[in-house]
Amino acid sequence: MKIICLQENLNKGLSIVSHLASGNITLPILNNILLKIEKGVLTLTSTNLEIGIQTQIRGKVEKEGSFTVPAQILSNYINLLPKEQISLELVENELIIKSKNSKTKIKGISTEEFPLIPKIEKRDGYKVKINDFKQALQQVIFAAYQEESRPEISGILFNFNYPQSGKITLVATDSYRLAEKSLDLKEYSKKENVKIIVPKNTIQELLRILTPEEDALEIYLSENQILFYYNETELISRLISGQYPDYQQIIPQNYKTKTIINIENFIKIVKGASLFSQSGINDVNLEILPKENKIIISSLNNQLGEYKSEVEGEIEGEENKIVFNYRYLLDGLLNINDNEVGLEIINDASPGILRPAEDKSYLYLIMPIKQ
Repeated sequence: MKIICLQENLNKGLSIVSHLASGNITLPILNNILLKIEKGVLTLTSTNLEIGIQTQIRGKVEKEGSFTVPAQILSNYINLLPKEQISLELVENELIIKSKNSKTKIKGISTEEFPLIPKIEKRDGYKVKINDFKQALQQVIFAAYQEESRPEISGILFNFNYPQSGKITLVATDSYRLAEKSLDLKEYSKKENVKIIVPKNTIQELLRILTPEEDALEIYLSENQILFYYNETELISRLISGQYPDYQQIIPQNYKTKTIINIENFIKIVKGASLFSQSGINDVNLEILPKENKIIISSLNNQLGEYKSEVEGEIEGEENKIVFNYRYLLDGLLNINDNEVGLEIINDASPGILRPAEDKSYLYLIMPIKQ
């Protein structure tokens, strides 16, 4: 195999695939990148057996073939080279890399040991704007369950064509809080209400490689796998089997008290209250006073002291109190892209809802701390 290509193109491709190939002690081949020259392009592939990533590099192909080399050493070395033409050539069991002023040999392993990456047919798929989709994923992923003991909530629910055709709704929960975001699809399959659970690790890898300069991301499904495709780059992953909880039944359909608050002021005051919350409980108290149009936020730690502050807001409904975990509250506030946030509550025993004041496509639910 032999190809001549630009350093910046190869460097970009390696940055996409090399992250996935690292630190596997039991299967050393998984620390390698597969380089395959076929049909006039160089394809770079890496996998950890649950996720596979591949991307294509164009160049002047002189000989087809394939080989695998350690991901980190290849990626780190190519990154050090100047932005000029370089050649990659397989000679016996070594990859020879030549640039204008350097020549390097990297030992590798033949391709026979490298795992096969499953293929998903690119038909009956969905298309979404990359920037919108990336922002939506960031607004929910933090709420997913951190452990694998409950796999069905350790991933992100993708509900296609819900609540209406041409929509995708993303959901994540750890049973203490829940984030839901809906956004428009540019193109979509005619199938209604397709629900899948995508592993959190897959979403983290996808967020890492998605680039804002690309317009659209294509999504294709098989029975137990998902394929994300854009600009000659593919990420394929297994899906989590199982039934996602019927979360809609815990979302309150009404409220007794609603307040609209400046989000920047709210965040500062909650951060202040967090300094005096009880260790391990992380409790902050909210008292909502409609007659005075203000919210009093307080915390008490017998060893450190007491905090109390207030913020003005537009309030409708009755006087109310509730206690939240400040970490969960801040997570929601910091992921709302608006100047103002709406807080809806029923009582101190029911979930509270945060919504952007101007955006009806996002909600964040928090379970209260019961006193």
